[in-house]
Amino acid sequence: MKILFIISGSIAIKKCEEIFQFLSSNNISIDCIVTKNAKKMINLKKLKKTISGKIYSDVDEKNNKMLHIALTRKNNLVIVCPATSNIIAKYSNGIADDLASTTLVASNRNIFFIPAMNSEMWNNKMNQKNVSNLKNLGIQFIGPEYGKLSCGEVGLGRLMNTKTITNLIIQNVNKSQIFKNKKCLITAGPTIEPIDPIRNITNNSTGKQGYEIARQMILAGASVTLISGPTNIQAPLESRLIKVKTAKEMYNAVKKNIKVDIAIFAAAVSDLTPLNKSKNKIKKDDLQIIKLKKNKDILKEVSHLKKNRPRVIVGFAAETRDHISNARKKLFEKKCDAIIVNKINKYNDVFNSDFNKVTFITKKKKIDFKKMSKIKVAKHIVELIEKM
Repeated sequence: MKILFIISGSIAIKKCEEIFQFLSSNNISIDCIVTKNAKKMINLKKLKKTISGKIYSDVDEKNNKMLHIALTRKNNLVIVCPATSNIIAKYSNGIADDLASTTLVASNRNIFFIPAMNSEMWNNKMNQKNVSNLKNLGIQFIGPEYGKLSCGEVGLGRLMNTKTITNLIIQNVNKSQIFKNKKCLITAGPTIEPIDPIRNITNNSTGKQGYEIARQMILAGASVTLISGPTNIQAPLESRLIKVKTAKEMYNAVKKNIKVDIAIFAAAVSDLTPLNKSKNKIKKDDLQIIKLKKNKDILKEVSHLKKNRPRVIVGFAAETRDHISNARKKLFEKKCDAIIVNKINKYNDVFNSDFNKVTFITKKKKIDFKKMSKIKVAKHIVELIEKM
């Protein structure tokens, strides 16, 4: 296992040695990026003896322009410890002006901030705004805790105790491998059912939730095939992306790629499609009646497979009323293992938002989640699938 540590210029930097010794004793390899300010506060020669990996600073990228990308790709986690308000602000606002901040912006790994600073700096409204922004983006914080600070004051801002830090790091390193050697199929986005060359039947799905689930499954070690209807989202680089348009195309793609361990059907598949597609634009006077037929129910078809049925199948449902009872009915009728249901209303406008409020339902339990970012929803879904 490998971890990338970004060390910023906090007085709590002296605690890093203890953290590194414990992690190294658990066979975790560590690379470090040391910021310009941190270099003034740390003994680099001593640090080199403590870690098994390499130490990097701004000067190293002069000889390797892609270093900021390479460092995150070869590590399982990125830890910012100690994290100052400065580096928190940089990442929250997308600033990339040195090796540390550029690496954070370029990272496709789970990132953890372990803050240490004066309590007034921690409680500063701008800092709290930045912290809140990062938490909504799925970035996790370990600490800080309340206690006596290096400046002599007492308050919230002290680096979390090293035992808690190391235990949480090891726990999350292990989480990055929970689906190692597991194959996962995910559908996402809308489907488009053409009426004629100009018009079609579709829905408001953006694909954001499905794409984020794909990213979180990859971060948990899974090999992901993402079958997506038309979206404007960049798919995770490590995913195998299959683009489709219609429900029939999505069904065929699922059928060809169904030999997986986990299948998550987050796509908003059109229930109906025109019985006949016109080769020419239908004039509006002739468009009074459109004959429709049902599309195949992909979730139901896969859940009823006698051969090659995935071990865990999760479906999605969007309802405007009686969402729990309708979702339970869907769960039993379609014979999937879990249903994630959205109640669509003015308080949960899922299709036009980066936030979501869902309920996770199995045959034995119902878990209601508060409204949160779709990134956080995806993280919870991955955790629940692991338990299944």
